[in-house]
Amino acid sequence: MSNKTTKVTKVKKVLSAVAGLGLLAGCSTLPDDTNPEAISSYAPAPSGQEAPTPTDGQPSDLLLRDFFTASAHPLRNHQAAKRFLTGSMQGRWQSDAPTMVLDRIDIASDGPGDDSKITYRVRGNIVGTLGVGGVFDPQYSAFETSYEMQSVDGQWRISNLPNVVVLDRQDFVGTYRARNIYFPDLNGRALVPDRRWIYTGQQSTAASLVSLLVAGPQDRLKKAVRNLIPEDATAQVANDDEGDPAVHFTGLQELSPDARRLLAAQVVWTLAGSEVRGPYELTADGTPMSDEMHGKWLVQDLSQYDPNVQVQAPLRAVSGGDIYQQDGTRAQKLEGWLSQQYVESVALSPRDEIYAAVTGRGDAPRQLMIGAKGDQPVSSVQADSLTRPTWGLDATSAYVVADGERITEITRNPETGAVGERQVDSSTMRMVDGNEKRISVFRVSHDGARAVMIVNGRVYVVTLETTDDGTKRLGAPVEIGHAVGDTAVSADWSDDGSVLVGTRANDAPVWDIEVDGSYSQQITGRNLSAPVVSVATDGSKIYVTDANALMQFDVTSEESRFWREVPTMQGKRATPVLAD
Repeated sequence: MSNKTTKVTKVKKVLSAVAGLGLLAGCSTLPDDTNPEAISSYAPAPSGQEAPTPTDGQPSDLLLRDFFTASAHPLRNHQAAKRFLTGSMQGRWQSDAPTMVLDRIDIASDGPGDDSKITYRVRGNIVGTLGVGGVFDPQYSAFETSYEMQSVDGQWRISNLPNVVVLDRQDFVGTYRARNIYFPDLNGRALVPDRRWIYTGQQSTAASLVSLLVAGPQDRLKKAVRNLIPEDATAQVANDDEGDPAVHFTGLQELSPDARRLLAAQVVWTLAGSEVRGPYELTADGTPMSDEMHGKWLVQDLSQYDPNVQVQAPLRAVSGGDIYQQDGTRAQKLEGWLSQQYVESVALSPRDEIYAAVTGRGDAPRQLMIGAKGDQPVSSVQADSLTRPTWGLDATSAYVVADGERITEITRNPETGAVGERQVDSSTMRMVDGNEKRISVFRVSHDGARAVMIVNGRVYVVTLETTDDGTKRLGAPVEIGHAVGDTAVSADWSDDGSVLVGTRANDAPVWDIEVDGSYSQQITGRNLSAPVVSVATDGSKIYVTDANALMQFDVTSEESRFWREVPTMQGKRATPVLAD
């Protein structure tokens, strides 16, 4: 029986020490003076880098570069950036227009200039756009436009520019941070992260986070999560008399006690995950948020909603059609129905240890079989090919892709073990480029709200939306793996919500990619040989199957520099299996 614990890992810290930096960008378009839901101040002072200002006698090209740096500070309608414009242009420039993040900003003069005017061509590659509420939309396309400058009283100023905010991604390292806003899944059993970018110069991180909660989930998530806060509700964030954060809601009269507790979980885990320490005072319309809690809330009071919880189960591996479970210093072959047919791939449910196994080999059809290790399995989907199965939040639903295109949800009755099949509406796949769109990998996130898929070697994330009749539908696919191109072979979810990707590229065999596509990081490939056909992680180790063996990398040790074979599977080429 698998149990769950919360574990703090050093994955990002260690990987940063051994890997190169990839795509990094992020921003919030929610400036400090934006007040969508009557949010008051909580923190005493802003943080972050200071915006540059024009200096006397500054050369035109350097002034233009400082303008782009100042554009990363959105306060007061980009007042810092407007200091670099002529007086007339300050009133005409629409700084609330689309915001683009470039991998770099190259500046070169466009034709001859003189002491009074000059034009520059600005070039770069767009890595993403920034939407309302700090939503990052990944993309990759060329950017090129002109900026005209003129001398005003002997000082260069920008006299003509496009109505767009252009940002160099390096400016985000010191001025923006990614934060998770949490919303409950449709069944109210888990918290789903909604990744946003927050400007670090805000006076109050807590107020910014709560304002985003009140504003609701981003569009891509709206049909996969619940929004408990009514449209006319407001919130105020302040310090209480003891200096602890206090959030006071109004307009929650219609919320049930269960909904209020779920809202408390949203607030507490959102704040705690962004280093706003509790305990937390929460009120609704002047009374405690919940009748059962008359004091302040701690994360321990809402541990059942912990979004960082990890399923703790021993490593299993598939090799030569058999499943092995790691038992100390040896690997033991699993018996029962799992040993009576050739297992090509398998998924283990996060609860109850239910196996979903794809059986068959060679030219024979593939069959999905589902059941506990000691029970009689139930047969389900059959096709010429099946992807590795994937479980949702628990053992009541699993997913598989048949013949690279038909996505099926398999529902399972936990009492009887009976299964049913429902086709997933994948009509949004038409938005993916290419004629023949073959899905080779489909893996559902731990909270059941999203899936990562590989289509023709490219990495996409989709939301699993629920329709009015209860069936599933894919949201719009978003390509997050521009850094890996079409080299992706395998993918799975990390415990922190990012995506591990294995590729067929020897120089970059494993990547860690954030769910919004804002950040890609190459993980060390020392002692790996591409292709990496399988990836998995339990928060302390990363497991991959390369061209030779089942390999592991200890992410909790800062001394780790090489991938090593899993000792219990030496001599066998195997694929890792961890509980979904």
